[in-house]
Amino acid sequence: MLLFLLLLFFVGVAGGLAWFLIAHDHGEKEPVGMLWLAVILGVAGGIAAAYLESWLIDSQALLPSSGTMTLLTATLIVGAIEEACKFIPLAVIIYHKRYFNEHTDGIIYFALAGLGFGLPENILYTVQYGAKTGLTRIVLTPLFHAAITGIVGFFLIKRKLDGKSWFGVIPILIIAMALHGLYDFGLSTNSAIFAALSVLITLALSAALFTFYVRATELDQDRGLSTVGHNAFCRSCGAANPKHHLYCTTCGKSA
Repeated sequence: MLLFLLLLFFVGVAGGLAWFLIAHDHGEKEPVGMLWLAVILGVAGGIAAAYLESWLIDSQALLPSSGTMTLLTATLIVGAIEEACKFIPLAVIIYHKRYFNEHTDGIIYFALAGLGFGLPENILYTVQYGAKTGLTRIVLTPLFHAAITGIVGFFLIKRKLDGKSWFGVIPILIIAMALHGLYDFGLSTNSAIFAALSVLITLALSAALFTFYVRATELDQDRGLSTVGHNAFCRSCGAANPKHHLYCTTCGKSA
């Protein structure tokens, strides 16, 4: 029964975050198919990452007994692989799409990819290792993958809307990889101090996700890309409202 409740919790948290981000997007409505593709790419990224990790990293290197430097190196490689697998495929596909055009889009699409990556991982670990592991992951990982990838997505769309090269997001991605590696390192050691560092990282990233989402919403309002403020799009049907009418000329509802 506890195992079932844990799995239900993970699904509920993932669904709740997805609903929150999409429901509070006040700009042009996103294509439903592309939202699902982001999730699917996240799932595929998880499969690809598992394969690459098994190929590139000796499983013994991820044990505390391997030594501090060996363990740190291995977890940093894990962080690099997983962040690359979550971020790069979606970025390549979506960057030049017309509908990837609001600051909130960067967080929404890439957080969904993170959910697609993280939810199966949470379910598999809980089923494989039991309720105790599931309870631990409730504290540590429900939003971790979505948060860290969504934040990188914010910087990607910001560079696009600012007319700057996407190359500038690479340092942000590297920082995300390093944070991910340090997070895994803290959980893999037998040190309470490093474990506390992991908890701090995941809590900080989860809080930062919502902070960046609020900031993205403000930037969209400033640029007239939101139904809030400049009313550039209808909040009901998503149609463009370039003349900022009170009522939408497409669906007739209050814009």
